[in-house]
Amino acid sequence: MQTNCKNCGDTFEISNEDLTFYDKISPVFNNKKYQIPSPTFCPSCRMQRRLSYRNERFLYHRKCDMTGKEIISSASQDKPYPIYDIDSWWSDKWDPLSYGINFDFNKSFLEQFEILRNKVPRMNLQQQKPMENSDYCNCASRNKNCYLVFSTNHCEDCYYGSWINYSKNCIDNQCLLQGELCYECIDCKDCYNLKFSQQCKNCSDSYFLKNCIGTQNSIFCTNLHNKNYYIFNKQYTKENYKNILKNLDLSSFKILEKAKSDFKEFTKNMIVKEYFGSQNENISGNIINNCKNTFESYECYDCEDVKYCMRLESNVKNCMDYVHWGMNAEMIYESQACGYNVFNLKFCNLCWGDCSDLIYCDHCTTCNNCFGCISLKHKSYCILNQQYTKEEYEKLVPKIIEAMKFPKSPLTRGLGHPLDKGGLGDCEWGEFFPISISVFSYNETLANEEFQLTKNEALAKKYSWKNEDLSSQHQGPNYQISDNIKDIKDDICNAILTCDTTGKLYKIIPQELKFYRQMNLPIPRKCPEQRQKNRTALRNPRKLWTRNCMKCGEKIITTYAPSRPEIVYCEKCYLESLY
Repeated sequence: MQTNCKNCGDTFEISNEDLTFYDKISPVFNNKKYQIPSPTFCPSCRMQRRLSYRNERFLYHRKCDMTGKEIISSASQDKPYPIYDIDSWWSDKWDPLSYGINFDFNKSFLEQFEILRNKVPRMNLQQQKPMENSDYCNCASRNKNCYLVFSTNHCEDCYYGSWINYSKNCIDNQCLLQGELCYECIDCKDCYNLKFSQQCKNCSDSYFLKNCIGTQNSIFCTNLHNKNYYIFNKQYTKENYKNILKNLDLSSFKILEKAKSDFKEFTKNMIVKEYFGSQNENISGNIINNCKNTFESYECYDCEDVKYCMRLESNVKNCMDYVHWGMNAEMIYESQACGYNVFNLKFCNLCWGDCSDLIYCDHCTTCNNCFGCISLKHKSYCILNQQYTKEEYEKLVPKIIEAMKFPKSPLTRGLGHPLDKGGLGDCEWGEFFPISISVFSYNETLANEEFQLTKNEALAKKYSWKNEDLSSQHQGPNYQISDNIKDIKDDICNAILTCDTTGKLYKIIPQELKFYRQMNLPIPRKCPEQRQKNRTALRNPRKLWTRNCMKCGEKIITTYAPSRPEIVYCEKCYLESLY
């Protein structure tokens, strides 16, 4: 079935399998099924809406609203809702049920939900302890001596980057698993002393690799498997290789920039596989591993029967429109950042730890059978943070669902229709929370990375926008960074540096300087935020095109647009080309 997106107007398909899924997850109360309708937004607009609830990297100094102490938070001081530090939020010094409200059928659900959400305390950061000397990390767990890494877990001495796991002594990486001494690596696994590389596995002591496996002591190479001492895909002796690398002197910023340019030119017409990943069956998307029946999904690991998903891992089954986390997740729909033993969640944000049968809940843990609740712990049968009996709950929720189909006073700020108002119009039921009532400003969220808007464009859609604080702009002289790391003095750690792209200020911390000296790398001239943007730009977009394998002519579905210069092969032809 073809339909038009109520937000952007594009045509999109709702398949029979999709309809079966919506029917399967529709809630049942008193033997009556309350059907979840087909989505009115296309997959991209649904993704944008979910990502607008995730701020990973924008951190602020503010006060805890319980203790008054200074804390680091992903929510700035001007946000309307209270923020507690993690220990205070978990404590028994407050009761989230004390904020509960009775459902008012003269108001829309979203109107009441937003009022409640702006009263109930939230955690300052999404962290799971132990976190040792890692205060400036968000969406993170079990890290030690880490700084400005996000969606990062079980790491030590890692700085700047996102989605880094089980790694040590790494700087400026994105999507890195089990790495050590890695720098500017993207989508790499089990690598050691690897720099400026992408989509590599089991590689070490190398620079500028792409799509390589088991490669060592190589530079400027693509599509190598189990090779040693290669330059531009040509074999060298060990002695010649070491002499060439020494003479290259990548400790110089100017020489390093030239090397980046040379590698970019070398990879422009390289052979690439239709997608990056392995051990899959019946999939479409990119960066997918050990998955089955996984469609239009990205960065997914160990998933089965999922569609329109992103960044999920470890035993995820029967889910649609679900981003971030996983870890034993089943029957999840239109949800963001939910995981760790979760089942049957619909339209939820940040619900984790043995949660089940939640609908329209936010920031809840170890809860079941709740509707429209915020910041609950170990609760059941609650609606808008109000406690009910099982019988009362199962009687009231169906009435609320019916009211959501025809809200009395719909918000005019968020779900996308009528388009002239940017609002809901006729139905709240079956849609994720609107962007307009996100807990973050649009430009603080991952949505603005994937679906970038200007300030005027965002405000025209009634989205919140965070104005940049210019009060702390540096007024002193510019610090002149030496070209070669060998000439850098310790005083650089006391200097304020200016990004050569954005003009934003940044610093070099002592641990970072030690790393650059150890790795013989020059000081970066861009701020961490811009470095992250540059890494993201090197990855393929989360968008699929249908085209033909450029060797055998078979139809393939790929994230490589037809206009791209790479030579795109189907998986079979790609593997044949390697041997």
